[in-house]
Amino acid sequence: MKVRLLKKTLLVLSILFAISCNEESLVEENKSLKESPEKIDYYKDWMKNLGDYDLEKIIDEEEKKMLSRSSTVPKSAKRTSEKPILVHYMPWFRSLDVDGAWGQHWTMTNKNPDIINSEGEREIASHYYPLIGPYSTKDKDLQQYHLLLMKLAGVDGVIFDWYGKRDVLDFEEIKQGMESFVSELDKTNLDFAVMYEDRVVREQARSLTQLQINQAIGDLRYIEDTYLSKENYARIDNNPLLMIFGPSYIDDPADWNTILSSINTNMSLLSLWNATNTLGSANTSGEYAWIDRNHLTTLSGYYLNNVDFNREIVGGVAYPRFDDFYIEGGWKSPTDDDWSIEGRGIDVFKESFDESLRHPVDFIQIATWNDFGEGTQIEPTKEHGFSHLESLQEYTQTTYKKGDLRIPYYIYKLRKQHSNNYMVKFLMDVAHWYAMNNRLKKAKRLVCITIHYFGGDFSQ
Repeated sequence: MKVRLLKKTLLVLSILFAISCNEESLVEENKSLKESPEKIDYYKDWMKNLGDYDLEKIIDEEEKKMLSRSSTVPKSAKRTSEKPILVHYMPWFRSLDVDGAWGQHWTMTNKNPDIINSEGEREIASHYYPLIGPYSTKDKDLQQYHLLLMKLAGVDGVIFDWYGKRDVLDFEEIKQGMESFVSELDKTNLDFAVMYEDRVVREQARSLTQLQINQAIGDLRYIEDTYLSKENYARIDNNPLLMIFGPSYIDDPADWNTILSSINTNMSLLSLWNATNTLGSANTSGEYAWIDRNHLTTLSGYYLNNVDFNREIVGGVAYPRFDDFYIEGGWKSPTDDDWSIEGRGIDVFKESFDESLRHPVDFIQIATWNDFGEGTQIEPTKEHGFSHLESLQEYTQTTYKKGDLRIPYYIYKLRKQHSNNYMVKFLMDVAHWYAMNNRLKKAKRLVCITIHYFGGDFSQ
């Protein structure tokens, strides 16, 4: 009896606290999306079939089920796309709340995210604004938001940009961000792979030395020991996939012979397009395509003239645009060579995807999930909403629906808007579990119940 009375008291206090927070602290997010589809509040349709509104009863039921829940995530809904589709991911973002300071990939040299405009948007170094605002890679709520979006979009895995294991510049932060993200990814059925940036050894010295060779050896051994043997590490032709962004600094195949001879694992090692000779043809299994200023002219020409699909692994690419912030952010001089590819809504994304699918590539890399500095992100933004992920669902041919993509968004927003409310936290944890386990109706129901009792403010 006392327990039941305590639950009722907590319920009343939680609702009063939620009302207070909604009135006093929630910032309106009412900026119109410049290129997005018409705004649809999917949760309003879900509300129509909500049924039982007894919050206390629902919490009692879910608490009883907690002990019997499996930690094993079932496979995503069946999709018929044959080629693995992987998203290129930047694990380098830092926020004041999570990390104690804003990271340089939000600030560059001249932006201050503590400055908030009249529409509630923070000042960041990008032409585009994340639908959830700037974030930290290490934030568990962010990790679950991104991973659930990826699952519902039908992707197979993540390629992490990786800058080595040394505590130089922000390389250690990037490594920690990736490994924090992987620890959450391990709870899903998504795979992951590493793209190694060999130019990181440049920070060790200004000319290639044995010290730098040893650094590259150490980096690859770390990748081998830490990642390659994991069950969810991505494989192509039955070997772990390791990609080199370049090589752009170590440009002598003899040096790569030395570096790679220290690795015991048989890998599918890929260079950036047209860089096989730099890495050494005997060392590589193939190449992967990337983004070029001439868009389809370069991409089509590469597939038609530069690769042998019968003899090597070829990674295709799809990208939404290229619109970097480097000159505006002070990372490039106004006199530096500068170029861009206008996205034209989702046209460029579809054009690059279609061009890659016309050829027998072994997998598709989406470049990128979240490189806001270069404007190549497909994650939901104020400007484009969910349009790129909705298009991606068509390519992956997943059975998840467009509206399902809003589940992780609502969960994330409700968690942040009611961060001190235990009941909301519990309900959203359960909703996330249901969504990850393909029980989307249950997840939607808990989202709607939470909005009904505690309120929610959504811009999309």
